[in-house]
Amino acid sequence: MEKSYSYSESNFENAVIELFEKQSYKYECGYDIHRTNEEILLTSDFKEYLNTRYSSLSLKEDEIEYLVHNLLFARGTSFYSTMKLTLNQLRSGVNLDRSRYHLKQEHIDYFDFDNVGNNVFKAVNQLEVKGSTIRRPDVVIFINGIPVSVIELKNLSDATVKMHDAYEQLHIRYSRDIENLMRFSFLSVISDGVNTKVGSLFADYKHYFPWKSVDGINYSKDGIESLISLVGGLFEHGTLLNVIHHYIYFPDTSKHDLMVVPKYSQYYASELLFKSINEHMRPDGDGKGGTYFGATGCGKSYTMLFLSRRLSTSTNLNNPTIVLLTDRTDLDDQLSETFEASKEYLVDKNTLNIASRDILNKVVRDVPSGGVFLMTVQKFDENVKLLSDRSNIVCISDEAHRTQVNLDASLKIDEEGIKKHYGFATYLRNSFPNATYVGFTGTPIDATINVFGPIVASYKMKQSVDDGSTVGIDLLPGPSAVRLDETKLAIVDKYYNEQLTKGTNKYEVNQSIKDMATVRTIIDNDSRLDLVVDHFIRHYELRVKEGSTVKGKAMFVCYDRKIAYKLYKKIVGDPKDKKHFPGLRPEWNIAKKTQEDESKLSYEELNQLKPVEMIKLVATRADNDEPDLYNLLGTSEYREGLSKLFKDENSNFKIAIVVDMWITGFDCESLDTMYLDKPLERHTLIQTISRVNRVFEGKDKGLIVDYIGIEASLAKAMQLYSGDINPVSEIDASYIIFKDQMKAVDELMHDFDSSSFETGSDLDRLILLNKGMEFVQKLEDRETRFMGLVFRMKKAFDLCVGDPRITDQEMFKLHFYCAIRSGILKVGGEGTPDAERMNDEVKKLVDACIAVAKDQDEGELTTTEIFSDEYLKKIQGIPYKNTKFKMLIELLRRAIKKYGKVNKYKADEFSKRMKDLVDKYNKRDGTILISNDYVINEFIDSLSEEAQKILDDLQKDANTFKEMGITFEEKAFYDILKAIRDKYGFKYDDAKLIELAKKVKATVDDKAKYTDWSSKSNIKASLQSDIIRLLNKNGYPPMTFEDVYAKVLAQVENFKKFE
Repeated sequence: MEKSYSYSESNFENAVIELFEKQSYKYECGYDIHRTNEEILLTSDFKEYLNTRYSSLSLKEDEIEYLVHNLLFARGTSFYSTMKLTLNQLRSGVNLDRSRYHLKQEHIDYFDFDNVGNNVFKAVNQLEVKGSTIRRPDVVIFINGIPVSVIELKNLSDATVKMHDAYEQLHIRYSRDIENLMRFSFLSVISDGVNTKVGSLFADYKHYFPWKSVDGINYSKDGIESLISLVGGLFEHGTLLNVIHHYIYFPDTSKHDLMVVPKYSQYYASELLFKSINEHMRPDGDGKGGTYFGATGCGKSYTMLFLSRRLSTSTNLNNPTIVLLTDRTDLDDQLSETFEASKEYLVDKNTLNIASRDILNKVVRDVPSGGVFLMTVQKFDENVKLLSDRSNIVCISDEAHRTQVNLDASLKIDEEGIKKHYGFATYLRNSFPNATYVGFTGTPIDATINVFGPIVASYKMKQSVDDGSTVGIDLLPGPSAVRLDETKLAIVDKYYNEQLTKGTNKYEVNQSIKDMATVRTIIDNDSRLDLVVDHFIRHYELRVKEGSTVKGKAMFVCYDRKIAYKLYKKIVGDPKDKKHFPGLRPEWNIAKKTQEDESKLSYEELNQLKPVEMIKLVATRADNDEPDLYNLLGTSEYREGLSKLFKDENSNFKIAIVVDMWITGFDCESLDTMYLDKPLERHTLIQTISRVNRVFEGKDKGLIVDYIGIEASLAKAMQLYSGDINPVSEIDASYIIFKDQMKAVDELMHDFDSSSFETGSDLDRLILLNKGMEFVQKLEDRETRFMGLVFRMKKAFDLCVGDPRITDQEMFKLHFYCAIRSGILKVGGEGTPDAERMNDEVKKLVDACIAVAKDQDEGELTTTEIFSDEYLKKIQGIPYKNTKFKMLIELLRRAIKKYGKVNKYKADEFSKRMKDLVDKYNKRDGTILISNDYVINEFIDSLSEEAQKILDDLQKDANTFKEMGITFEEKAFYDILKAIRDKYGFKYDDAKLIELAKKVKATVDDKAKYTDWSSKSNIKASLQSDIIRLLNKNGYPPMTFEDVYAKVLAQVENFKKFE
């Protein structure tokens, strides 16, 4: 046997199978299983399960067939609804009518969720599945012969293959071609050996996450360990059944095909809390179900939902009542929206938001069992008495570090004398004295643990960032002149001490100190605020200009409402007081729908946008507000509308000035910048800065611009809440990377003089950019290094943009290098995510250059001006050899793309010729032994000539149908027939080929006239039969029939795709 020295994908596949075998999975290769490739269930395994679980029933063969048929042929109106229906069937089982055998009805479960050992677990590789075409997923996991997970693997030793390719394989090819299998893939897994992630078929790539624990207590590292923990954790028999039974979530209705697979942190937190609640439940326990400590932004709402499902479906708890509590209306609304759309999932139709104390008393009082109720803790006061003394009530508190721990009494003086008053938490416990209480918090304090019990499960900030559940946060200090520090405070203190020394009345001094509130005095100083506003505008606009912010969403946190209003007027102006508030950016106060290109937005996206100013002050009204401020802030309904607009990534509302609102419990995924001008401590500080840590497409990190000086407070808070490593990285790290990368680029470009880019005219700079592009592209190694270095330099700059240490010269160099990189990308057409995907999509890159105009007569192929002699002369006249070659290649790509819409077979042929040419260019360093300008230019000139030849051949081929007297569609079938004739080497006159091509076209038109023909297997079968008869009748050799049909079918599908 020949030795294999490489580690191939099949080696990796075998390793994964071995991991499953160690987890007590049976293994079978798909080729060894007796089945047709259209059979999805492993019938023998299903029968084995039924014989074990229901041996006493002696099920008949036709009854087993019914159980299989019931599962396989249930269909929804879409792939999404079918998958949801399938999962519900697997969870609920089926009632089997046995009256024909004079036997009573029996309930049959597809899985035995209570007795894991009764189930049959199997891992199968290379399972051939036939849907609209044949596919072979790498690994499929079965329970009782029913597939539950499809795993796609990519070779870890092949650097050109990306894990994203595995994602696309599952989401595009498999979901399209073998829907009959994929409707069962509730856990879709992708892995390249080093990275392993799991998610749902309806999730974005960014919402695939690792599974890094087997018990929720110990955590694995990234890399190969995460593959081992996924198989040993998620695919442990009991865990897998539990996840399928309780943790895969479909809402009752969904506009966006939402299907949620739990993160490992959510699953284990729910399980550990569920166990703790059972152990501490009254009357035998102390009613302290435990505390969950989860990083802000990591998905606590879904953890609460999963836990509620576990509780509501638990037979041990005898249909419990679940009460979910928040301490703010906006949090209550967010949670209610999720839970009220989950009545089917929670198996409790009595799920509702309690909007008032009257409803609380009417609906919740003396409920005999069940119910999931959401409300704010403020509903509970001295007027709410006993609601229920049952012990199977569980109260789950969100943000349990604030108003939900105040059990102590306070004294209050009123007209009737001195009375004791208690916090909301006391009145809550008076209403449900025998309930069990659970606390959820991102920032636990001692009082939380005293009230709810010890921390049962935790998921800290560092873990969250490492797993990709949240993004990291960078801290940029503002100008030193505006930062609140001990020196400024000491100056004020010194002033007061001097007044005392001079004999000023100490009571007057104390009153002044109280009135001025030293910190506020400094923050509110007009000169300081002017500096803050100036820095904020310059920094914000620079981030937008440099593309350092994803959607331009920013939040400015102010000390109080009066300062916030002053800041707002300094930015947009005050028409009634132009002298003091002329406004630096009055244009930000003009309402419009969006800053995006409206043509790129869907009708639905555009329709939900409302005209709104770019910057808004968001705060609650006060009765004594001056009229302008009162009107500016609006009603609660108005602020709710603002909340929706700010969360809409396309809205013109970009900057929110806030004080207390929105700094906790407010989720805006696209928010990536916060300007902080308010002293904050401990949990409030962590909650506030975490507004910028949500995951969003293209968002690498969040940024905090610190005008107040929070480093010391942040360090203390991190010790409490983040784990052993601070997840907030100083901006210095990005600055150092930026400098290092720029130095490396400078060294790479040391023979090129770029000084005139800073001082020259616009024309001089344009010419210099072209020369720079040519210099970079002369050597393949230089080009590769340059592109990578500049990319990393720009990424680092995006994080430290605005840093005063960055000089003007460095800014010029940055833009010079970035412009060269951008130019090379545009000329080379390499703007796709990676080379493999670009090559796969070679026919889909840019707009057409050969077009079949819809309004022209059939058979008339138009040429665009890109093929004109004038345009080609422009390319030939380009003095820069590399640029000229790349523009020719780009032109060729465009031509192939459009010709591919007309003639797929020939387009593939030209595409191969082009690829061979590009390969030669990419290997130029190894091809050219003597590296001097003359030899290099001659070599690249020869490649340009080859590119021109391919372009000429393509143009000629595109027009031959006219000379042949046939249509361009008939020419496509002629090319197929001719190629197969030449491939098999038989004689068949060209004239007969032309006539046969016309007949093939007529046959195809007869079948393809139905819009859904491609999804109807019977129509395809009829088309195949007709073509074979046609070929046979016209003397075309039988050995070619299948080959002809496959290529004809591909061409027909191509016509339909682009028509």
